[in-house]
Amino acid sequence: MAKKIEAGLLIIAIFLVVVAVSGCVTSPIKVVVNYPGSWNGTITTEDETRTIEGTGEQTIDLGMYVGSLKVDVEKKDKDSNETLSIQLMRGDETINSANSSVSGGGELDDAILSVYLTG
Repeated sequence: MAKKIEAGLLIIAIFLVVVAVSGCVTSPIKVVVNYPGSWNGTITTEDETRTIEGTGEQTIDLGMYVGSLKVDVEKKDKDSNETLSIQLMRGDETINSANSSVSGGGELDDAILSVYLTG
């Protein structure tokens, strides 16, 4: 009888470990900004607002994040016709994206992306 209880507890323990590990294997969140010129903006979470800036394509690592996230990036050279794009990535998967192009042609000065990330 004791052997059956031990075997049962072992099976339950293994099951709990598998469930815990599978729930924790989430890839980090990254923001990829791509624009041939200079750009700047903000990444806003529930806890903070972070200022970002750069030129060309840059990747900003946000680590393991769950919750509300807003990314707002604008061109420094406002009269440019080049497209500014932002992508929100989890590992190699694009979660969401936005760009400065307008349907029907034309360009805006900024791109804004707002999402709620779950684990």
